[in-house]
Amino acid sequence: MGNFGYFPPLLFAGSWILISFIISRAGWADLVTHYQTNTAFIGRRVGIISASINSANYKNSLILKFNEDGIYLRPIILFRLFHKPILIPWKEIKEIQDKKFLFFSYKKLIVGQPFVATIVLKKSTFSKIEDNHFAYSLNK
Repeated sequence: MGNFGYFPPLLFAGSWILISFIISRAGWADLVTHYQTNTAFIGRRVGIISASINSANYKNSLILKFNEDGIYLRPIILFRLFHKPILIPWKEIKEIQDKKFLFFSYKKLIVGQPFVATIVLKKSTFSKIEDNHFAYSLNK
């Protein structure tokens, strides 16, 4: 076997880093440029969710929290490389659209003016935010 025993783990680690970088550039980078936060976030936790951000899909890999200031997103620990936490103020959510695909309902959030990102959440995920009376902030 020789020195090739180290090759598969190194290949896996290198691939993981490269893929994390590519996904961050496709979906997360524009949000970080405008909404990066380094402070500890205190708010209501929705849980681990799936979302589509621009052209990147984050399936069961994002932590979503919210409070009166806005929506906080951070990937779970396995996907944090190149993904700094973000806090999107309510006033930066410019439009919310209803979307359907087959039997599934989604909410499409248009973020930023000028445009920064599109975030697509399951309708059931977004309703947890609306149900907690923070939706009033969306209309400000």
